[in-house]
Amino acid sequence: NEYKSYLSSSPDMSGTINSLQSARQTPSISISNSPSCSPSFGEDSSMTPSSSSTAAAVPLVTLRPTEHRGRSNLNWRDSWCNTWSFSDDLINIRSLLPTNLQLPGEPGDEPSARRRSREEWRQLNEPDLMMELVRDIAQDLDLVSLCFKILLNVGILTNGDRCSLFLIFGSGDQRFLVSKLFDVTEDSKLKDMYAHKPIRIPYGKGIVGYVAETGKTVNIADAYQDERFNQAIDIQTGYRTKSILCMPVKNHQGEVVGVAQVINKKDEEGPFTATDEKIFEKYLVFCGIGITNALLFQSSVIMYKRSDSLVLLAHYIFEEQRDMKTLLRRVLKKGLEMFSSSGCRILLLDMPDNSPEGHIIEPTIFPPINQDKFAVCYEVWTGDDIRNKDSGDEYEFNKIINPQDTLALYIAQSTNKTINTVPNEPFEGFSNGITAELMGMDREIKNILAMPIMTENRKVLGVVEIVNKKGEERFDRNDESLFEAFTLFCGLGIYNVINFERLLKANNAQKVVLEILSYHASASQDEVAKIERVEIPTAKQLKILNYEFADMTLSNDETILATLRMFIDLDLINKFQIDNKNLIRWSITVRKNYRDVMYHNWRHGFNVAQMMFAMLTSGEMNKMFSDIEVFALLVGSLCHDIDHRGTTNQFQSLSNSPLANLYSTSFMEYHHFNHFLTISQVEGNNIFKTLDKEDYCKFIELTKATILATDLAVYFRHKTQFQKLVDEESPDWVETSNRNLLRSMMITGCDLSAITKPWEVQRLVAEKIASEFFNQGDLERDIFGQAPAYMMDRSKRDELPKMQVNFIDGICMALYESLEKVNPLFRPLLEGCLANRRNWSNLYERRTSYAEISSANISLSSINTTRVGDLGAIQNQQEEESHESVEG
Repeated sequence: NEYKSYLSSSPDMSGTINSLQSARQTPSISISNSPSCSPSFGEDSSMTPSSSSTAAAVPLVTLRPTEHRGRSNLNWRDSWCNTWSFSDDLINIRSLLPTNLQLPGEPGDEPSARRRSREEWRQLNEPDLMMELVRDIAQDLDLVSLCFKILLNVGILTNGDRCSLFLIFGSGDQRFLVSKLFDVTEDSKLKDMYAHKPIRIPYGKGIVGYVAETGKTVNIADAYQDERFNQAIDIQTGYRTKSILCMPVKNHQGEVVGVAQVINKKDEEGPFTATDEKIFEKYLVFCGIGITNALLFQSSVIMYKRSDSLVLLAHYIFEEQRDMKTLLRRVLKKGLEMFSSSGCRILLLDMPDNSPEGHIIEPTIFPPINQDKFAVCYEVWTGDDIRNKDSGDEYEFNKIINPQDTLALYIAQSTNKTINTVPNEPFEGFSNGITAELMGMDREIKNILAMPIMTENRKVLGVVEIVNKKGEERFDRNDESLFEAFTLFCGLGIYNVINFERLLKANNAQKVVLEILSYHASASQDEVAKIERVEIPTAKQLKILNYEFADMTLSNDETILATLRMFIDLDLINKFQIDNKNLIRWSITVRKNYRDVMYHNWRHGFNVAQMMFAMLTSGEMNKMFSDIEVFALLVGSLCHDIDHRGTTNQFQSLSNSPLANLYSTSFMEYHHFNHFLTISQVEGNNIFKTLDKEDYCKFIELTKATILATDLAVYFRHKTQFQKLVDEESPDWVETSNRNLLRSMMITGCDLSAITKPWEVQRLVAEKIASEFFNQGDLERDIFGQAPAYMMDRSKRDELPKMQVNFIDGICMALYESLEKVNPLFRPLLEGCLANRRNWSNLYERRTSYAEISSANISLSSINTTRVGDLGAIQNQQEEESHESVEG
C-alpha cells in the first residue's frame, strides 16, 4: 500500500500498481517436504510471463515452506551450504517451470554485460528506476546470481560504492550470519561470485549482527566512531570504510532472513541520507521475496536430490539381500555421496547364536543382541582420508573385526541418541569430547554425525557414523534429518539380510528334517516287498463295494491291499500308468503319516476312501466323472485328514498354532493337502509322474478341492445351493460349477458316512468321536481357562444321544436326502442315517448314560458274515477257492 501511494503520481503506472498489489496475492508454489518434492503450482497462477513490461516487473511466484508432521524436515535457510550439483535434477524440474526463469547451474549472460551504466540508470525517474530494478530480479532463482543483482541494484539506488549481503542460518540460539556475497562493486563479475568463500558472523555481534537481531536500520556517518565496527577487514584489505547503511531483509511474514549492507557513497557525496534509507527499504521488500523464493527453490532441488538418493538406497537394499558385505559396501558408498563426507562407518552389534549345535532355527524369532560388544565394522573412505593414495582407487573399503569404538558403544546403549559433534567438544557422557583414539580410528576427525540403527521393535542393531563433512565445520540440522532416513534404510537392509540368512538356514534345516521324516515315515523296502508277495483280494472278498462296510474286519496290511484294489478296479493303474511298487510305497506312506489319534486316524481316512469307492462303483458315479476326476476323488479321500492332530480348526486358532499362522482359513484342510503334496514328492512315492503338465495341474486342483471340501464350513456355504440344484427337474451335471458342487457334497457324504453304518459300527464310531472332542474340551478348559463348546464338554457326555440326534438333523439328513435325489443308488445311505437317528432318539428318550452306551456289546457277525483276520488267512481262502475251482 505504501508503494502504491508512492507510485500514484505517475500517469503510466496504474497497471503496474495493480500488478504489484496482486504480486503479494499470487498463488504460491508449495514446496512439500515429502520425498516427492518437485514444486506444484497453484491452479490459478500464471507461470508464463506477459510480454508487457509492467507484468514482468513483479515476482512471478511466492513460495512458502510446507510443514510436515509439525516441523520442517529441511531448513531452507541452511540449504545453500550444501555442495550438491543441481544440473542433473534440473532436467526434471525445468519441465515444471517457465522458460524465462534463471535456475541454478544453468548458463546465463553476465548481468554486467547487458546492464545499463549507473549514469543511464540514474537518468530514469524514481518510479521507473524502481520498477526496472524489481523486474531485473523477478525471474532469477539462482541464489548467487540473484544476490549479485540485488547488490548491484542497491548500489544504483543508493549510489553506494560496495555492497554486501548476509543471510541468516540456523534457529534459536544456534543462529548465525554468513556473507553470501561480500564487497560487490559495479565492476564485479558474476563468475567470480561463485568462488566466494563465505564469512561467518555471530548472531547479534557487530553492526550486521545487531541489525539481524533487532530488525532495525543502522545508518552510520563515520564507521570508525561506532564501537560495533570491526576495523580488521579495512586493515587487511587497505580499503577505508567511511559511511555504512545496513538494513534488514525480511520475508513476506516479516521475519528477518538477511542483512544488506552498503558502504561509502560514491563520488564523496557524504553519508547516506534519509531518502537513501527510504528507497533502500522499499526495494528490499521485493528482494526479501526473491531471496525466499530462491532459497526455497534451492531447498526443493536438494530435497529432490536427497529423495532420489533415498530411492536409490532403497533399490540397493531390496536388490541385495543375500550378502551383508555387498549390501553395506553399496550403502556406505552412497552415504559418502549423500552427506558430502570423506568417511562412513557401520558398526554391527554382536548377535551370538547360543543355540545347541544342530538346533533347528526359528526364523520368526530375531536372534539375541549383545549391546556390550560390536562384532564387525564396515567402513569406506574417500578423498584425503584414503591411506594408500598411490593406488589410484577412489574408495578404500575396510572390514574390522571386534572394533573398539567408545562413542558407538555409548550410542548403542543409550538407544535413541543422535550425536552431532566435533573433536574435544563436551557433551553428555563425554566431558572432554571425542577423539580418534576413543573411536578406534587412525585418521583425523574433523566432525562426526552418529546415530543408532533400530529394528521395528526399537532394538539397536548397530551404529552408523558419518565422518568429516567436506568444506564444513560440522554437520547441520538438514544432515541430521536426512541421516535419520538414511539410518532407517540401513536398518531395513541389515534386518532383511539377517533374516534372509536365517531363513536360508531354516530352509536347510527343514530340508534335513524332511529328509529324516521321509526316511522314517516312508515305506521301507521290506514293507513294500511284503505287500508285493501277496495276491490282492477281490473287492467282493474285501467287501469294499458295500455301503455297510466296516473296517474292523481288516488288519492294517489288509487295508493297504484294499486300497490297491480300489485303484485296480477303477482302472487307474492302467489309465495313468502308475508304477505298482510306487503305489504300494505311497499307500503305506499315507498310512504312516496319519497320527494315532482317537478317531481322525488312518482307519477313518481309509473308510472315507472306501465309501467314495462304493459310490463310484456300486453307485455308478464313475460313469458321470472323467478319469482324472475319479483319480482325484480317490486320492483326496485317502489323504483328506492326513496328519490330523485330533483337534478342530477352532482349536488351532484359539491356541495360535503354527498352522493357524500359516493359513488364513481351513487350517487343517490346507495342511492335509500340503502334507499330501510333501509325501507324494518323496523319491519312490510319486504316483503322478506319468501325467503331463496339463493333467497334473488339473489333478492337483481337483485333489485340493476334494480335501478342502471336507471342512464343514464349506458344506454350510454350499448346502442351500446344492439343495436347489437337485430339486431342479433335470440338473445339468455337465456344467463345471455343478460338477464341482457335486464332488464337494460327495466327499462330505463320505466323510460323515459313519452315521449311515449299521448300529454296532455307528455306536462305536460315535464313542470315538466323542472321546476326541472331549479331549479337546479338556485342553481348552485346562490351558485356556474357558468353557468348551457343548459337544466338547465332558460334563455333558451323558447327553451324547441328544448330540447325535442334533447332528443328524442339522447336517446329515439334508445331505443324504440331496445325494439320494442325485442318485437313487445312494438310498441305503439315507436309510442308514434314518435308522441311526431312531436308535439315538430311543436312547435319548430312555436317558441312557454314556457309560451304558460304552459298555454295550458289538456283534460283528451282524456286520460282515466272514471275517478275514490277516494276510495268511486271505492266502488260505484264495487257495481254497482256487482248489475248488480246479475240482469243479
